[in-house]
Amino acid sequence: MPGLTDYGELAVLDEIYNAGAGTFPTADPYISLHSADPADTGANELTGGGYARQQVAFGAAAAGTLSNTAAITWSVPAGNVVAWGVWDAVTVGNCLQVGWFNTATPAVGLGICRAADVTANDIQSTAHGLTTDDRVVFEVIEQLTIPAGLTAGTIYFVIATGLTTDAFRVATTSGGAAIDITAVGSTIFRRVLVTNFGGAGSFQVAGGNLQIFTTE
Repeated sequence: MPGLTDYGELAVLDEIYNAGAGTFPTADPYISLHSADPADTGANELTGGGYARQQVAFGAAAAGTLSNTAAITWSVPAGNVVAWGVWDAVTVGNCLQVGWFNTATPAVGLGICRAADVTANDIQSTAHGLTTDDRVVFEVIEQLTIPAGLTAGTIYFVIATGLTTDAFRVATTSGGAAIDITAVGSTIFRRVLVTNFGGAGSFQVAGGNLQIFTTE
């Protein structure tokens, strides 16, 4: 997370290497909303409050990206909206790709916790650009180990304690105690936009604002 799901990856490989055998949507895909990490299956999709996936048209891909051609509006229940998914059907179906909603100023980078950082629960990342109460998730880097104590896909708060230009700590609540990191490791961190609804409402993404990249 984020990126093509296992199903999406296999569909692309079949399309390229097996004479167009990949199975893709026959029309514009359906976009879902998620209250927590969609993982590789489109998990944690919203339910209730009149919510339904929306069929969305996208412009032609260029320079490694594409985006929606018009505004998308969903009815949503009370709770959080943090991520999106791409499906080949309005209900059930196959999830092809997932991604987090980003802030206006995205922040993503490499986080490293060395032996000297474990005691203080510091995550080192040069010029990370994070501020107090930013919401971040961590991702596993292939063949590397995430710092012990952090859970991939969980949304954390950046806390003021220990926050410097090149280091930060995280907690499960705003201003809470730093997560106890017990072993060294490396991870990708990503700032996430969390939109909370106190009751049923509408969530909208303006035209051109759902940008999907080949490296998502």
